[in-house]
Amino acid sequence: MLARVVATVFVAVLVAVGSELPAVADPPPGCHEVTLPDGTVRVVCDRPGDPGGGRDPGDPGGGAEGRTCEFENRQIPCSSEYGSWNGRCYVRVAADQPPKSEPVWEGNESGVIIECTPYECAVDGVNCERTTYEWAPNPPDTPQISPEQLAQRAVAAMNLATGSIGSTPPPATGNDAMGQLGLPIWLWVSNPAENTTGPITRTAADGGLSVRATGTLSRTEWVISRNGQALATVTCRGADAAGTPYDGRDSKLPSPTCGFPASFNAYPGNLTLTATAYWTVTWQGGDQNGTIDVTSQPRSTAIRIGETQTILD
Repeated sequence: MLARVVATVFVAVLVAVGSELPAVADPPPGCHEVTLPDGTVRVVCDRPGDPGGGRDPGDPGGGAEGRTCEFENRQIPCSSEYGSWNGRCYVRVAADQPPKSEPVWEGNESGVIIECTPYECAVDGVNCERTTYEWAPNPPDTPQISPEQLAQRAVAAMNLATGSIGSTPPPATGNDAMGQLGLPIWLWVSNPAENTTGPITRTAADGGLSVRATGTLSRTEWVISRNGQALATVTCRGADAAGTPYDGRDSKLPSPTCGFPASFNAYPGNLTLTATAYWTVTWQGGDQNGTIDVTSQPRSTAIRIGETQTILD
């Protein structure tokens, strides 16, 4: 008999949810949404040091080490016999899980059906018609991944790299490709792509939480060195970070975006040219946002610089 009653409630709830309960996005881990009397939504988060568990139902304030829960602009117990407060109701795993064929599962094969009990019903201590049932990817008290952790996943998926080196002179191969002392040196990324010159966007999701991150090449640092000793350094920033490929123009003209000026090209011989890319990744999701700085693995190549000599007969 109880199973039939619960099944009936599930069907009734499907009609009521669409008209009575607004769609609410999952708050960040450890945080809960509270709708104030004026209709605004406030996110209440766990205080530092609290792993997210509830407190004694009789404790309305929470204490310095606990989390604070609110309803209609007043503090309420974060847990009760009906479960833990999630910002709009007390939630717990429904005792009777309906068949996967029921619409309440929303077509999902995993997860759980949770019971959502309004605050007023929990205070009265009786079941009421406003109790609803909903699908959730995890039980209410299951620890969730944080937005920042998801942002790190998105960054890892970008595979941000220092691009291949383009330069005048080009990388030395054998005894050819020698540059001339005292000429400007052009620098650029010779394999432009999302993960070498940007921008690049990736999304990471887990347990109903989604974070979108965008990486931008903020600067490239170039160093000319000999036997590990730096001889000249230049930094190309922002829109100039990827440089401009040499287009065959007058070799005495400097690069319009990124390169060593002629005065820096004062060291003949076999040299090492090293590039390091620095990225700025901005992310947002789960009502949070942030910035992650990424330094890509440096890339090096050999170049040769020679002096022009005049031969007289």
